[in-house]
Amino acid sequence: MLGVALTCVALAVWAAIGLQADADERTRTSARQPIAATDDELLRQAEERLISDCMATKGFAYNEQPPPAPSEAEPPSVIEDVGWAREHGYGDVLNEGDPSARDVNFDNFDKLTPNEQQSWQRTLLGSGRQLTADIPDLGRISAPDNGCTAQARRMLYRDLAGWYQARRIVDHLDTYVSNRVIGDSHYRTRLAEWATCVRGHGYIVSSPRELRSAIARDTQELPVQQARAREVAAAETEAVCAVSSTLPQIIRSLERKYRPEIEKRFALELKALESFEQEAIPMARQILADS
Repeated sequence: MLGVALTCVALAVWAAIGLQADADERTRTSARQPIAATDDELLRQAEERLISDCMATKGFAYNEQPPPAPSEAEPPSVIEDVGWAREHGYGDVLNEGDPSARDVNFDNFDKLTPNEQQSWQRTLLGSGRQLTADIPDLGRISAPDNGCTAQARRMLYRDLAGWYQARRIVDHLDTYVSNRVIGDSHYRTRLAEWATCVRGHGYIVSSPRELRSAIARDTQELPVQQARAREVAAAETEAVCAVSSTLPQIIRSLERKYRPEIEKRFALELKALESFEQEAIPMARQILADS
């Protein structure tokens, strides 16, 4: 993705993308832990504390990230509340990729020189791709086994490679469920009805994601008020057609049908992750108590 001769601006963008990718990863992890929410937050806080301490020893400032706000949750696959859409449009859905709204470290990061940004990111995220996780049917993903993030997780979970494999598979459970849903004929029938409905309102798209992408693209250069009006109209259409097609109901029904099957398929990974997390809780408590 990166060429050898990057400009300073491109380098800063690359660094910011890397920073946001790991921030998103920690947000997803927080949202999908198989342990209690209070323990999940304990582990998240301990990891952030360890990262901050590690960065400080390397001469870098790192602000511990707060718990993800409700607006940072994944957007719904289809908006179905017509009143909400009429009042809010797409809310934060179209801006979900805005890194400045997600990580308190970006202001400080932007003040660094390009070389300092490289060093900061390398210290935080590591370099190389020594950790790997094979995700059945989806491919292989990798990450550095060095840097402050890896160091923090190794201290918490001890077997970093084992934790990484289990963590990444569990992170993809929603993807497996979603793939089963979208492959179901009942879903395809309702989606086709939804698409027919929105086309009747002038939107030539085949899915809610396509509609949102089209609106984000088409309103990019418009004045704020005009862009807002288009966004609200599209969101309202999405919701009206979701109601008439009963698309959200079939999605929920199919998710309930397929999730137990997926969780059974990956029961060993779910159990392994639960074990890693439960064993890490005493360490997390000690870390927070000592600092």
